[in-house]
Amino acid sequence: MKLRRTVALALSLAAPLAAAAEEAPKRELWAGHQVVVGARDVPVLGDVETRTDSFVLAEVERAADGTLQIVQRACRVAIAPAAGVKVSFLPGAEPKLPPASFALQKKGDRWYADFLSGWKAEDADGDGKPGATMEVDAPLCSGKLFVTSDSRTKLRGREERGGLVGETRAISDQKTLDAEGACLKMMASDTRDAVEGTFAYTPVAADATCESLLAGTWPVKAAEPRRQRE
Repeated sequence: MKLRRTVALALSLAAPLAAAAEEAPKRELWAGHQVVVGARDVPVLGDVETRTDSFVLAEVERAADGTLQIVQRACRVAIAPAAGVKVSFLPGAEPKLPPASFALQKKGDRWYADFLSGWKAEDADGDGKPGATMEVDAPLCSGKLFVTSDSRTKLRGREERGGLVGETRAISDQKTLDAEGACLKMMASDTRDAVEGTFAYTPVAADATCESLLAGTWPVKAAEPRRQRE
């Protein structure tokens, strides 16, 4: 009789544990690529097309309610030169920036997200300066800008090969906190950019890092976006 009670107790304890294990969120690691294009008004030149390629690493949790919970960090952000002006983050700064956290909800056969991201006046990239530091290389005015960023991003995608592909739109507000050099101090201004483009995510090994993925060929490539001028 005592043995039966012991076995029954063990089974009663094991059953909730087994159920909990079955309901535990599934965690994955995805690599992502996003391409967005826009246009910026440049004095004398008029509207100049812009392009930004972002390479990200995302922790993905498939929740019990079907939602995809995402926490992603930038590994590298490549901003294409525009009107002879080159802008970039400090080398290796991108992974230090605050992560973006958001949820993807499924409606029909599509996934949707609408979220805020960015950083404030705190030292976002660990260089001892406020905000994030942007290096500007221009024919007549070069130096460093220290900026904040607030972005609202909308994603719409579909499942493909264990990941997602789709379209994105974003509105970004950039505020200049300070600048290095008299020229940039005089010329720098706050900006608002509306961009749109494409994205793609694919699962990668659980031990993948920004460094390991950037050392080779990035594992996923987003489709080329339609140009805004078309």
